[in-house]
Amino acid sequence: MNKQVLQGAVAALVAMGAASNAMAQAVVSQGQVNFNGRLTGQTCSVTAGDRNQTVTLPTVAISSLTAKGHTAGSKPFSIGIENCPVGVNSVSAHWEITNLNPETGNARNLATTTPAGSVEVQLLDHDGSVLRLGDSGKPIQVTRTAADAVGTATLHYGGRYYATGATSAGMVSTTANFTLAYN
Repeated sequence: MNKQVLQGAVAALVAMGAASNAMAQAVVSQGQVNFNGRLTGQTCSVTAGDRNQTVTLPTVAISSLTAKGHTAGSKPFSIGIENCPVGVNSVSAHWEITNLNPETGNARNLATTTPAGSVEVQLLDHDGSVLRLGDSGKPIQVTRTAADAVGTATLHYGGRYYATGATSAGMVSTTANFTLAYN
């Protein structure tokens, strides 16, 4: 009889351990994401000539992009901001995740005619630091001619080739969409 009680107790403990393990796995495989944000009625405008730009990166040899992580061909560009109302003191561009390679944070090569292989376009902030798509650049102060005047700013960025492996010759084309973000 004692042997049967002992076997029953052991079986119950094993079952409880298995159930506990299953519950722990269920908890680990679930989560929650909370989103917070703020909308403002006070916005700046992108200057007309900077809304839709084409940045032509320099032609570079594939010998400068032979392995993952190699970069070459940096080209600066700027986005003019105007009509910033009083109360908006700094602004940046938030880079949307269009064409995102989630591993690198860069824009994928979308060229359809003889595309270059193993290459993406990497964004750079005004200080040369890497900007991943989905992030905002560092805020730039809005300048005003008077305390109660509308303000302006110029956002400086750059783009360059980024190798995801040994590259092959061809065309590179991509897009990076932005929205103004206010700090």
